Amino acid sequence: MAKNQSQSSVTLALGGGGARGVAHLGVIEVLLEAGLRFERLVGISIGSLVGAMYAFQQDIAEVQTHSLAYLLSERFQRHQRTLFGTISGEEADAGGLFSWYDRIKDYLRANRLFHRVVTQNALLPAMILQDVVDNLLPDADIADAEIPLSIVAVDLRSGHRVVLEKGSVRQAVRASASLPGIFPPVEFEGMQLCDVGVFCSLPTTVGVSYGHGTLVAVDVSSDLRPLDCCETALDVLMRMDEIGESLFRKHVRNAADVVIQPKVSHVEWFDFSSAPQLIDAGRVAARNALPELGSRSCT
Repeated sequence: MAKNQSQSSVTLALGGGGARGVAHLGVIEVLLEAGLRFERLVGISIGSLVGAMYAFQQDIAEVQTHSLAYLLSERFQRHQRTLFGTISGEEADAGGLFSWYDRIKDYLRANRLFHRVVTQNALLPAMILQDVVDNLLPDADIADAEIPLSIVAVDLRSGHRVVLEKGSVRQAVRASASLPGIFPPVEFEGMQLCDVGVFCSLPTTVGVSYGHGTLVAVDVSSDLRPLDCCETALDVLMRMDEIGESLFRKHVRNAADVVIQPKVSHVEWFDFSSAPQLIDAGRVAARNALPELGSRSCT
């Protein structure tokens, strides 16, 4: 797409996928270089974080620099070491949260963590995500974003998906990124919110509801990997969650006009160490999608 085709109107739907979502930063950069104008940003989980960063700061180079400085900082790396059991202390002795559902059974085998599961609302403290949003986002209202912004989460009380368009952007993003059972739910205007991305990681149905131009979705989820077997009841339950999310994602992808899928499936959801390479992967995927976007703008 040449720059003289600029000002094409796009709603950008940014999906969840943990660290893989850093690739969103590269996608946004290339789409802007191609002259696209974002009418609205819609995000789930890390997609809400990246969307909010750009919605409040429309200098993508500055957003990238700020993000990398934080993600590669000793402060954030210490959070990572605490989370995944590579420093001393009670959490390290318990084994650490090395990945999402695939190793959570190791936590349940540890008596102190089993006690936490049955008596508390999360395995990990809220301060970890709070530190992320405090360092990467302004203390502002979603409604004051320079680009209209929608943040998607799920309300545990009502059982409904919710779309947040006003209120604290930090609290909303933390809610959207709070993996259920791992991070505590977030109290937000009478709701108890957490990440809906474990069931639906791509917010295309929300994006299409606004009816603004072309709907471009960025899918940074991982591929469903085959297993030899499921040995325990917990293995079966967790595997069914994986399968359900994968099937639902394939369904909602059809709502988008264009889907950009960076090649980041090999990266674990918690591994931010390759953040610069993830941004590059987003750039490559977006450039590959430009011909399709160009044809859409001409129809």
